[in-house]
Amino acid sequence: MKKVAFLLLVGILGLAGEALSQDRIFTYVYQSLVLNKGQKELEIWSTYRTGRNDYYRRIDMRMEFEVGLGKRLQTAFYLNYKGKASTHLEDTLMVMNKSNAFSFSNEWKFKISDPVANAIGSAIYGEFTVGLDLFKLEAKVILDKRIGRVTQALNLVFEPEWEWEPDKDELEVETKYEIELNYGLGVDLGKGFTLGVEARNPNVYANDGGWVHSAIYVGPTFSYSTSDFWVNFTFMPQIAGLRGISNNSNLNLDEFERYQFRLMFSYIL
Repeated sequence: MKKVAFLLLVGILGLAGEALSQDRIFTYVYQSLVLNKGQKELEIWSTYRTGRNDYYRRIDMRMEFEVGLGKRLQTAFYLNYKGKASTHLEDTLMVMNKSNAFSFSNEWKFKISDPVANAIGSAIYGEFTVGLDLFKLEAKVILDKRIGRVTQALNLVFEPEWEWEPDKDELEVETKYEIELNYGLGVDLGKGFTLGVEARNPNVYANDGGWVHSAIYVGPTFSYSTSDFWVNFTFMPQIAGLRGISNNSNLNLDEFERYQFRLMFSYIL
């Protein structure tokens, strides 16, 4: 009898994990859940960044088509856009620089364990991005756990990037490596609403300069989901600079922004 009860409990937890496979309650932090086989999802990302030493505005847009390939595997294809405007002084003249860039990305995510049915949820994630002047790889280790109404997730991210830039009469490849530690905590408020907090620690390592940039971001996150639709929003202010601090502000405003806002919404096809 005890064995039957145990198997029944495991089955219920497993179904609960599958039921959560459509949910994503964070915008920066990833969870281990994947889409069911044959399930398709369309996601739109919008990230607005502002606040550097000089005038700076940047908008990142991503359109993602996600497909479940099996019980534990999913893939996704992205069309990416980045628009940026910034200013600098040339002698005594203020000059504004504007740029627009498009790129393509492909991600693969493999779920190892479930955040409800197992002691801890886990997944591995890989993504590559190709643009006209850059090539980028991204690898993630994803850990998460749901207990009752509380979900926690932790990501370790490694991201090498190669960008081609002109230098006088030559074309040089600039290489940098980014390492991030990201954490999210969300509380299910019922009726599809979740309120939580996300924290990020992005770090940049230059190919010839060691550990050059680091900062800490912490901000509130909000999510609303139904059976076929969800929307998430996060406000992410920089609260401390650890490397590359500038202008006595205790913030890194050369490599990172003072404020980031991200809105995501998705429709299950």
